[in-house]
Amino acid sequence: MSAASSPLKRERDESSGAISSEDDYFTPASSASPAPSKKPKSPTTSITTTTATEGTTATSIVNRSEQLEAIFKNLRLRRIVKENHSSEINQMAFCLDQRHNKTPFGLDHVKVFEQRGAVKRDPWDNSNILGTTGGPQANIYDNEHCGDHLDIMSHFLLDPVGEEGAEELPEMLTCCWIYQPQDAILATAGTDKVVHVLSLARSKELVRLSGHGHTITDIQAHPFNDDYLLSASKDGSVRMWNILTGKCLLIFEIKASVVCFNPNTEGKTFLTGGYNGEIREWSVPTLDSEPEEPIVVLANESRVLQSGLHSARIDCIRFAKGKVLSKSVNGKVEYWDPETLIQIRTFTIKNTASNQCRFDVSLDELFFCVGTSNGSAYIYNIDTGRTVTELKHRRSTKAIRTCIFARDSRTVVCAGEDSFIWRYDYVTDETLNEWANWKAEP
Repeated sequence: MSAASSPLKRERDESSGAISSEDDYFTPASSASPAPSKKPKSPTTSITTTTATEGTTATSIVNRSEQLEAIFKNLRLRRIVKENHSSEINQMAFCLDQRHNKTPFGLDHVKVFEQRGAVKRDPWDNSNILGTTGGPQANIYDNEHCGDHLDIMSHFLLDPVGEEGAEELPEMLTCCWIYQPQDAILATAGTDKVVHVLSLARSKELVRLSGHGHTITDIQAHPFNDDYLLSASKDGSVRMWNILTGKCLLIFEIKASVVCFNPNTEGKTFLTGGYNGEIREWSVPTLDSEPEEPIVVLANESRVLQSGLHSARIDCIRFAKGKVLSKSVNGKVEYWDPETLIQIRTFTIKNTASNQCRFDVSLDELFFCVGTSNGSAYIYNIDTGRTVTELKHRRSTKAIRTCIFARDSRTVVCAGEDSFIWRYDYVTDETLNEWANWKAEP
């Protein structure tokens, strides 16, 4: 592991073909967007106070939703970063940890800047850290501490695998953050069939979780136990690991493309999405002690929740407000109740062909963002089903494979083919006019 800026070509480096002028650089995401004030007042002052009545609670949610929609419509492309592996960026993740660090998010999260431009923050809050996986690399960025830039912090390059003389570099397909005291732990996995557990504080790989016999397509940390990790592989199994001991605890016999813990059950159950569009629910056996050999859970011990809702491979599953958002590669996102199995709403992603993309749900669980095959990304209102805005730039023409919200919902980061990272930030029209005046001054 090395900490260097070599994986990046800065966004103003014209040789990278990224950005050549400020006029082209700061492009509105929507020409019809409203123009909120330059420095919006604290959101809490303009939101109806929630009382015991359902009517005022609904009003509060509506007001918050409208304010966020105004922000999303004023997102503009401000940063482009190109990683040097020239492969797809398959997944990104912010180091968000609301269970251990209950800091404000969304409209309630207001940044305070120091004189040097750095953001004042709780030293235990790592939400500024962004991890990406693509090619044989895992890169870690600071998204805000040094100001507006997306700055490289650490760079992990994985070892070649294969026969001597015919070694190939593995491709990293998935990643997730794991909480450990006084550290930021990134787990990543892919075609080398190993889960790599990396320490940012120690700048080294802590452990390798070996056991899968084929490509690992998805991993997810346990939402309530910081020692456990779930991995899905093309070898026909999903495994649960103890990252501290490096041992495999459970083997679930299912060929799943993605996995997702159910936060409503405190991680006692999880969902798997299959290559045929099937979604199953699995119960995690209670472990009083660590078994000597992994406990095998057969497929007939799981429950099929959805078999006809999707007609193609499931590439992402997330929970929002106790309900499930599941996406298939054919551009359909379904919102449904995991208890009653009732389908609530279907989102058809606009202007896209078949495309694999991991979408993201905002921390307030009001919106989700998903990428398309033509380089754009859409933000949708989960409650209303309405398309809020399209994030698009003329230079972004390749498929988006992953997109995520920042903690404050004023930044959305997208990435995908050709190893480009696109960061859209909330910028008001008033600020743009100020920048234009600065350029006009002699």
